[in-house]
Amino acid sequence: MARHSKTTNIAKLARIIAVASQKGGVGKTATVTNMAVGLVSLGYKTAIIDMDAQGHIAFSFGIKKHNLRKTIYDVLLGEAKMRDIKQSAFGVDLYLSNNSLSSFSSSVLAPANNKQFPAPKYLLKNAVGQIKAQYDYILIDTSPSNDILTLNSLLASTDIIIPALPEGLSVDGIYDTLSLIKNIQQQGAKINILGILPTMVQDHTNLHNVMLQDLRKRFAETPDIKVFDTVIKRAIRHGLAQTQGEPDISKAPEYLSFVKEVLSIA
Repeated sequence: MARHSKTTNIAKLARIIAVASQKGGVGKTATVTNMAVGLVSLGYKTAIIDMDAQGHIAFSFGIKKHNLRKTIYDVLLGEAKMRDIKQSAFGVDLYLSNNSLSSFSSSVLAPANNKQFPAPKYLLKNAVGQIKAQYDYILIDTSPSNDILTLNSLLASTDIIIPALPEGLSVDGIYDTLSLIKNIQQQGAKINILGILPTMVQDHTNLHNVMLQDLRKRFAETPDIKVFDTVIKRAIRHGLAQTQGEPDISKAPEYLSFVKEVLSIA
């Protein structure tokens, strides 16, 4: 695959991809992390924005979130610029969060702050505007809640990927997520759904095999919703990489295959 050249397309702005699901525990952070290091390995200038108050992107890159002086929360409140919070690890630029982000909703939606934050759902979009000319791809790790943080993430994005386990509650979360996205699209937002990524799949589990086949059948008749061919299998090495804070795409080849599949359609 040819490497991207910023010098031949200077005016091009980043594709901004939110990895989103209304169901927690489906591998959003692992997907964002491995996509980012995969894109970097292919020569793409890549950044991650963490919009989840759990701050697990920092953890995944070996950074102690409690030591962060300023985070995306400070940027959203107008108390810092994106350049002030940027960190880099494993070739990826990181705009991190920690539990300070849990105060975001109460801060920007408080009636007393209406004048300061007249358009609270577009704060991240405005922040991304500071950096989108610097990257080929910006990935957003989202909150699993249907709240102002998630709304900011989706409205700042050009594209959405929905990770899902082939299990009942997770599949139900797909429809909740699609409903939220389509509601935003109907209000005029231009957001493209890249597809659904099967994650944490266990080949030896009959439930997962049956549910994965059913998932593909459900969306085979929906031309605007793709279930990716790539399947991310449950593997101890993924958990070890996150725990050790050392993402390594050579140890996650299925994620590199997924990145290449995304590039082929994006």
